[in-house]
This record gives sequence, C-alpha cells and structure tokens, in this order.
Amino acid sequence: MIALDLDGTLLNSSMRLSEGNEEAVRTAVERGVQIVFATARWYALALRTAVRLDIQTPLICCNGAIVKRPLDGTELLHLHVDEALAREAVTMADEAGWEMYTTIGDSTYMRMRAGIIPEKLPAGLKVADRQSERLEEGPATSVLIYGEEAVDAVAERLMPKYGARARFSLNRPLNSPHYVILTHPEAEKSRGLRMVCEELGIAPQDTLAMGDSESDLEMLRMAGLGIAMGNSPDEVRKAALHIAPTNDQDGVAWALRRFVL
Repeated sequence: MIALDLDGTLLNSSMRLSEGNEEAVRTAVERGVQIVFATARWYALALRTAVRLDIQTPLICCNGAIVKRPLDGTELLHLHVDEALAREAVTMADEAGWEMYTTIGDSTYMRMRAGIIPEKLPAGLKVADRQSERLEEGPATSVLIYGEEAVDAVAERLMPKYGARARFSLNRPLNSPHYVILTHPEAEKSRGLRMVCEELGIAPQDTLAMGDSESDLEMLRMAGLGIAMGNSPDEVRKAALHIAPTNDQDGVAWALRRFVL
C-alpha cells in the first residue's frame, strides 16, 4: 500500500495533479497496489481526487481526525477539536483576519476573498465572514490557519494553555505559506494509516508513505519505506529513508517508478 499526502506531495504548487503523477498512480492501481490519501484536506475535497483516480481505499482526512470509506461514506473514525480551544482559536483568527478553514460536519468554512464566486467553490466549502459564529452548528473537526504570524501566535498563546487537550501540528514548508492545524490529540495520520492497514489486512512494514511537511513525520517513520519530498524542510528529510524530487518535478511518479512499478 502507498500512503500519499496531497498538498505539497501528489499535487504541485498550483494545487493540480500533473499528468506524470496521474499516470504513475493509475498504473499502480491497475497493478493491484492500494493507494490511500493522508491529507489535511477535508473529506469532500480529498474525495474529488480519489474519484478522479478511481481510488476506493478509505481516506485519511483532516490530518487523521477523519478516516472514511469513499464507497459508502462510512466513518471509521471521527474526532473533534476541544470546544474551548476551537472557539478561542477561531475567534482570534477572525479578529486578526488570518486565512483560516474551519471544518464542522460536512462543511468547511473560509473567509470571503475578492474574485470568489461562492456557487463555484469546491464541494463542502462555504463562505463565512466570521467563522466563530459557525461553531454553534456543532463541534469542529479541525481548524487550519495559514501564515507565519498566525503559526507563531498559536504556538505562543494557545499551546501552553491547551497542549494536553489538542494536537497542534505546526508546519513550516520551504516554498509555501506556513500553517497550523488544530485537531483532537489522538488525530494523527499514522494512526489513520494503521486503521487502514488493519481494514485491508496489510502490515505497516509493507507500506510506502510520502509527504512534505511536519504533519507527515510519524507516518513516514511508521511506514516500511518513508519518502520525503524534495520540497520538505530538514526535519522531514531526516525522518525519511529517501528524498524524492519536488512536487513540481513529479516526485511521486519518480518514487512509484523506482520502488513500486
């Protein structure tokens, strides 16, 4: 089985699936290799790529807070952010005007931007001027906040207070904006991957995992073969057995051709 992060790994810097990566993944699927996505993206957005590539393996979404079967929508796992933390973090981001995505149930909320046509947003994505007001709809699955200032503020102001009650995934990629993902303390891509391995009867040592950020560290260490992208920060590179070309150089296709196909 191959576990793939999406942004910064399978998708290029334009958030698109290249022809080279698509061809390599399709070939692997045709040869009976199981592909599982392990991503910070919400389920409906990850599902679009899974459907395009005819991937039927459970999806690991929201950094491991959700594990869900794409065939029938059955949830194998769904964890929520601590309510007090979610409210304080989202309110702080609302007031600062930071770019933020808050996932609640089947909906993910974002702030309105110039040029956006709400009716043309991806499945599940909705506009909310103040996302803190949406928390009345139910518990948040994850809160994703972008920007170096936001990451530093969350680390300094919220981690000391809520560190034992949540997972703070601080990510500082090399060639894209820094971001932090707030989830339940047990939400972790590696845990989700273990669940999928058990679901399919595959040993973790028989998996290959690829990622580019700090959120992928434990997954890379758990897999039998962990491969970091060429656009990964040093900490992620050190945790991997191999370094692939960057996501703009079809690093996934390179790895699949070298180790799988």
